[in-house]
Amino acid sequence: MSAGKALAFHSYKGGTGKTTIATNLAAFYAKIGMRVCLLDCDLYAPSLTTYFRKTPESYINNLLAGEAEISDILVDVSSELGLNGKLLLGFSSPRKVDIHEIEIRHDMKWQLAALRRFLAAKKELFSEYKLDYVFFDTSPGIRYWSVNCIAAADFLFLTMRASDMDIEGTKKMIKEVYESLTKFGSKCFVILNKVPGASPIKKFQEKANERVLLEKDIEKSIGIKVTGSIPCFCDVQFNKHEFLSAINQPKHRFSKNLRDIANKINGMNQRFQVDEE
Repeated sequence: MSAGKALAFHSYKGGTGKTTIATNLAAFYAKIGMRVCLLDCDLYAPSLTTYFRKTPESYINNLLAGEAEISDILVDVSSELGLNGKLLLGFSSPRKVDIHEIEIRHDMKWQLAALRRFLAAKKELFSEYKLDYVFFDTSPGIRYWSVNCIAAADFLFLTMRASDMDIEGTKKMIKEVYESLTKFGSKCFVILNKVPGASPIKKFQEKANERVLLEKDIEKSIGIKVTGSIPCFCDVQFNKHEFLSAINQPKHRFSKNLRDIANKINGMNQRFQVDEE
């Protein structure tokens, strides 16, 4: 089995379902016995404290500032979620003052020192916690800490919708950021989310091979391989508090699509495959 890998989940803009996919994949891997850490690296608009309804004593912000170690910020939710493996969470501070400091107040000297601490923490996660995966749920767009996270990752997953706006914006971001990173060994893939085909109305339902053709069309348009696609399931995507549907609703079609993506990611890293539920 190969060494653990860091996966960054990124998008051109918000609203693509990036966090929903990252959280569900992380929990699903932990459910089947893997060891995973999910870090809320969206320092500008953190959401995982709300998603998991947690208020930790220390945040990633404290780690970056040199006020805490990686062990101080991790929250283990494995037991309470009934997981067979391990799921560790690291949260970013939702406080306005902390977001403002990351965005504006700190100079480049501070940012570089923070980056060194971040990279040291990533190394410690693999060496001390023996993780299979570390997930970075990043900020959308091209921002300082989103670029840092995707640069620190082994695999980059761009989450996007199959709309003209997403396609054109993603193509621009690939040219300006991703092409440079892939030259140094990072591997980049696309996850299509909220694609058509899940409508209860028959004429709007997915037709045979329609999604395969869509994926091929996107690959041709942006020049990056599509790892998988997930239809827009309204009961999941627009739920007031969607919470780990992949493990709480294993028979849902959303969960099946997510398992397909999980298997493909494991295949890239030569890890075991997931059986159908």
